Amino acid sequence: MRHHQKGRRLAAVLVGAALLGGCAAGSAQPPAGSAAAPAPASTHEPAPAGAPAAPVPSASPDGAVLVPPVPVASAALGAATAAPAVAPTRIIDDQLGFDVPVDPVGVREDGAMQIPDDAARAGWYRFGPGIGQQRGTAVVAAHAGSRITPRGPFYELRESSVGDTVRAVAADGTETVYRVVAVERLSKATIDLAQYFRRDGEPRLVLMTCGGRWNKARQSYEDNIVVTAILVDR
Repeated sequence: MRHHQKGRRLAAVLVGAALLGGCAAGSAQPPAGSAAAPAPASTHEPAPAGAPAAPVPSASPDGAVLVPPVPVASAALGAATAAPAVAPTRIIDDQLGFDVPVDPVGVREDGAMQIPDDAARAGWYRFGPGIGQQRGTAVVAAHAGSRITPRGPFYELRESSVGDTVRAVAADGTETVYRVVAVERLSKATIDLAQYFRRDGEPRLVLMTCGGRWNKARQSYEDNIVVTAILVDR
């Protein structure tokens, strides 16, 4: 499942505008009721029948998570190279009612994090920590919506609550459990993504998508929804 980039390349570029992939749109408006998304709520309502489609992916710079510099490990390191990170293959949130398949992803030529085109799938940043590690943050991101799936599971992240549990499942079926400690709606104009793409610090899982007010002129959401969860002691 893993892909290898040229040894001389970096896996990412400096954090820039901090905009999440797939937030720009080809449709005229976001799902009904999301022009100015409220703070996370305690109820979950299905999208009304006939609701406008969610924004679709765009190749515009407005559809990008620009990640911090993370060198790709060189094969020359040999035995000194750390053990491969454990990739999540599914993210399960029983409170929000989703079970999302996850693909390992890297970065695009412009330095933006790759995200699966279908909002029904999420992408794990494979140059960062994996799940169940004792240090660092595993980052998983998905579109809020796409042409294939107008309203993706991660659209529901805005409804997350502190104390919720999230399960990350590895290919062998092993589950790593995390507890949500923060649910943030952060402006793309000011968000510092470097704090989430970390190899040090306590073990965390960060889930990201778009949200907030819909900017019709830019065909994009103005904010990122960021859910931070910490590893539950086994």
